Amino acid sequence: MRPYIVALFNQKGGISKTTTSTNLAVCLAAFGKSVIVIDLDSQGDSTKSLGIDPKTREGVYDLFINHAPVESVIRDTPFDGVRVLPSTYSLAGIEIKLSELQNSQRTLSAILANAKLDCDYVVIDCPPALGILPINALAAAHAVVIPVTATPYANDGLLRTLPSIKYVQEGLNKSLLLQGVLFTIHDRNKTARRIGDLIRSRLGGTVYRSQIPRDNMVIEAATAGLPVCVYAPRSAAAQSHLDFTEEFLDRHTAIAAKAGETVAPRPARDVALDRLLHWRGDLAAATGPTTAAGLRQRKSQLDRLLYGDRTLAERWHLGVIHFFIDNRLSLAVFLLLMLAGVIALLGASLEGLRRLSDIVGL
Repeated sequence: MRPYIVALFNQKGGISKTTTSTNLAVCLAAFGKSVIVIDLDSQGDSTKSLGIDPKTREGVYDLFINHAPVESVIRDTPFDGVRVLPSTYSLAGIEIKLSELQNSQRTLSAILANAKLDCDYVVIDCPPALGILPINALAAAHAVVIPVTATPYANDGLLRTLPSIKYVQEGLNKSLLLQGVLFTIHDRNKTARRIGDLIRSRLGGTVYRSQIPRDNMVIEAATAGLPVCVYAPRSAAAQSHLDFTEEFLDRHTAIAAKAGETVAPRPARDVALDRLLHWRGDLAAATGPTTAAGLRQRKSQLDRLLYGDRTLAERWHLGVIHFFIDNRLSLAVFLLLMLAGVIALLGASLEGLRRLSDIVGL
């Protein structure tokens, strides 16, 4: 049976699409599935997160342009069951090259049809915006998953993405299914709930029950060059990615059953978690003990990711904001104390004015 090909696509950037792609692949492998990740983003973040250097000799660019065989391009990763067709820096110029080819929108479909893909799933990480690479991914896929954040601009991106998928369904890939919409970097504030409810009312059961929460551990994992499910398997984000993967597998099983096919049952969640913990232990043993200099370097990298080139005062200000976002009860207590202080100050000022007026005889 051919592998189930899923593209992760949204025309809006910054919605954790690459994080979702890599963690889905790793979690599928943790559940005993074999996976190939195709990194179509020229930034190569999926490639780097799976332990592959984007400076590797061959990559997706060579598949498309130089007709290199999949067998020579595919790379193993530190995670059993996960392989990657890596992005390389030359991929940035592929749009012009592909535009010169005939039937360029189906190039990836032809590559995958002619390759011996010994795996259960193919996960395609698409770049943002509707270009020739995402169209290739959607034309080759059985299903598409749309990561989205519950923010006004991300909602607009979703509304632009759905017609693009319909365009591919009508012209290039009539069997393409919208498997689901996944909320990522999810907050529990009133605005996020309102936008989430709006999207769920429009798309109904298409939206996954699972939601990936905002979690600073994801940034730390990116700094370490690892999927968060391996970097911190028990973190809130990692546990939510496991929830999503279970739901993803259940939906695929239902889709396959309607087509008269069967999907091997997944093992228990504890088995997947044990495998993720095992990978984390193996990587920790391979890298050796963390030195003080290494910790300082990692903290410096994390600071650059969080704060860029901001001054110390600006970093302190943002740190306070992030603290109160993560600790809303502390914010409420702080505001109550500030209010009590203002009231006490006003009371003291009024009392001072009254005594001054008594002294001057007013």
